[in-house]
Amino acid sequence: MVDDARSDAALWLEATSGTEASFGVVYDRYRARIFRKAYSRVLDRTDAEDVVAVVFLEAWRRRREVRFVDGSLLPWLLVVTTNVSLNNQRSSRRYGRLLAKLPAAEHVVDPSHEVAERLDGERMSQGVADALRRLGPRDRRIVDLCLVDQLPMATVASVLDLPVGTVKSRLSRARAKLQRELAGLREPHDATAGPSPAASVDRSASVDRAVAAPAAEDLGVAG
Repeated sequence: MVDDARSDAALWLEATSGTEASFGVVYDRYRARIFRKAYSRVLDRTDAEDVVAVVFLEAWRRRREVRFVDGSLLPWLLVVTTNVSLNNQRSSRRYGRLLAKLPAAEHVVDPSHEVAERLDGERMSQGVADALRRLGPRDRRIVDLCLVDQLPMATVASVLDLPVGTVKSRLSRARAKLQRELAGLREPHDATAGPSPAASVDRSASVDRAVAAPAAEDLGVAG
């Protein structure tokens, strides 16, 4: 496909004025990026495709309300992707709890543990995933956009309609909370070591790397 030099804002104006092909250009421009982000959250190809479909349907449903940052629709789409993925995860957990109530089949080998271990190895440790889930929805969005998607704070503030100072302070508090949550995952001798400014900076950097790992690694999915 030949690159289209028109901005997202220009394409969206055309799309909302009746030019269907312009919506297709926006979809083709960001489908792969949205799919990768969705897949890193739901860890299932079919579910990720469903998230992509819902994100663009939601974009069209709210076509008069979308936010552009420097002419780009991507930051707003990433926020919607996070929201839809979180809803998908909540539904999956409810489904999992229902399955857990069913009586276990006799003499059947359950391969789910091996599958789960492989997925954990591909993505992030369970401790990091649990710590992220315990963040509030707004803090989770800020961590997602700043650390995973690596968007500038000013861009995140614009798309979330928050002051930059609020984004900065919430990100700082979320980092501190993640550090405390993950402290128990360190080796016992590390936990007894005296803190130092350098160690504190290193722990903060480690949290950033742990949270951003799913987006940085090759997930082995095309698009």
